[in-house]
Amino acid sequence: MSPPPSATSRNDGALIDGNSFYCSCERVFDPKLERRPVIVLSNNDGCAVARTNEAKALWIKMGQPYFQIRQLCERDCVVALSSNYALYGDMSRGMNTLYERFSPEIEIYSIDESFLDVTPLPPDEALLGTIISRTRRSDLLPLAMFQSVPEAPIR
Repeated sequence: MSPPPSATSRNDGALIDGNSFYCSCERVFDPKLERRPVIVLSNNDGCAVARTNEAKALWIKMGQPYFQIRQLCERDCVVALSSNYALYGDMSRGMNTLYERFSPEIEIYSIDESFLDVTPLPPDEALLGTIISRTRRSDLLPLAMFQSVPEAPIR
């Protein structure tokens, strides 16, 4: 009798998520935004669609209309930026091109999230740190990365 498949093989995946993605993209091109509260506004500057941790600490909520927070932004020196979807798309493509160096199979879930099949790679937690550090060195973005539970299939 042969052992169950999980005992002889592994199926590992990783989820990579850009932290406050739109704001992080903006910070790559304007280092003065580091450590400042930043929000990115939706089309026509209607509402907040991305917030840095500093902006979240000021209780600015996702989707909050800008007219409701305009005075808070002025009082607390929050940088409010119009969205730049071309930039965010370019940054997303750059991140996924980098991930292709590590994984033969990538599933792009959203502009800032991708799943990687890391099954063919050595089962080494240092891999996650390597991907994150190379992304940062490539002047890309801060990332959150999570390795999946074994046997979680990559579609």
